[in-house]
Amino acid sequence: MEEIRNYLISVVAVCMIPVLAGVLIQKSALQKIVRLLGGVLILLVAIRPLLSLDTDKITSYLEEFHTTYRFDTGRIKTSQDALLRQRVKQTAETFIENEAKEIGGTVQAEITLSEDEYPVPFAVRLTGTLTPEQVRTVSAYIENTLNIPPGRQEWRLYD
Repeated sequence: MEEIRNYLISVVAVCMIPVLAGVLIQKSALQKIVRLLGGVLILLVAIRPLLSLDTDKITSYLEEFHTTYRFDTGRIKTSQDALLRQRVKQTAETFIENEAKEIGGTVQAEITLSEDEYPVPFAVRLTGTLTPEQVRTVSAYIENTLNIPPGRQEWRLYD
């Protein structure tokens, strides 16, 4: 922290030199030369820390940082996949349950997803109280909307 403080003080001090010299040397050809030299001096002071960098120390620091805070991309991908599967499953189940509710029935849907890279509803188990007509309506909705044919729809109805 002390080094940063000293660096900032030296940059500010060097910036003041061309300003003061410019005030003292007004409207002369020498003023342009003073400005140029002042700019070069400021540039040299500003980049001085870059010239004295210890590249071995920076490399070891970056390697240590990488080792300490290494991101496990495989674990992140697995978490994303699980979250996606959960969201697709939950959304499909909600759609089915809401459709049954709209036609006056009650049903609880449990979706089974495909094992593809992008999961899609593959099969469904439905439990609830529906009339035969409501079953046909919900079954057609599931087939048309989620592409789950009646052969992969398992119904458990209660009176």
